[in-house]
Amino acid sequence: MPELRSAAVKPQDLLDMMRHRRSSRTGFLEDRDLSDDQLKLLLEAARAAPSGGNAQPWEFIVIRDKDMRMRIADLYKHQLRDKLELERAIRGTSSVSGVGWRNAPVLILVLGDPRTSLCFPLRTAEDKADSHFFTGLANATLQIMLMAESMGLSTQYVSDAASPYFSLMLKHLLDIPQELRVYHIIPVGYSEVAATPKSRRALESMVHYERYDPGKLRSLDYLRKFANEDSIQAKDYDRGGERIRE
Repeated sequence: MPELRSAAVKPQDLLDMMRHRRSSRTGFLEDRDLSDDQLKLLLEAARAAPSGGNAQPWEFIVIRDKDMRMRIADLYKHQLRDKLELERAIRGTSSVSGVGWRNAPVLILVLGDPRTSLCFPLRTAEDKADSHFFTGLANATLQIMLMAESMGLSTQYVSDAASPYFSLMLKHLLDIPQELRVYHIIPVGYSEVAATPKSRRALESMVHYERYDPGKLRSLDYLRKFANEDSIQAKDYDRGGERIRE
């Protein structure tokens, strides 16, 4: 019988780190840079991520040039106009999170190559290519964030990078080939203020054994209450950073 592998990291230590990790929206210290060794560890963590069919759909652009980082932050702020309009028209609000990551010394832009579906058997490519594609990119993103947490660094993921306007402008600015898709921007650096831990649903409310327990299905009223009190939609949710209003 083969010998079991010993754990390289204590499970409880890893769980504690996962629980502590939060996206930092309170701003980054402009005068604290990342070393080349730190950056390489982050990228190696991404390279080690699992992907469907070992397709490895990811590419990464590391942006350290300050002028380019400022241009990207300004693009982010500019493209929020549509989001503000939607929020105001449908929800009656006109405020969204700002660019708390403007001063992060490094931006890692995560790109994906959907042509990696060639790695899959035909049926998998037809049925699940998109699912595998986004799962792989999400895995690489999370592993960057967990590695950063283990190094005392702060991160955030900026999903608006994938919006039509923002992604096209990024492609133009950074010479990104048309075949690739923009996924997320990950600002990395040292945070001014530690992110506040957020609530998590009780484990017993979300775990089912052997088959689904219909008694645990959340009602629509419950979900509305949860959205209003515990999600980013809550009025007292600390998003940090500047606020953008019309």
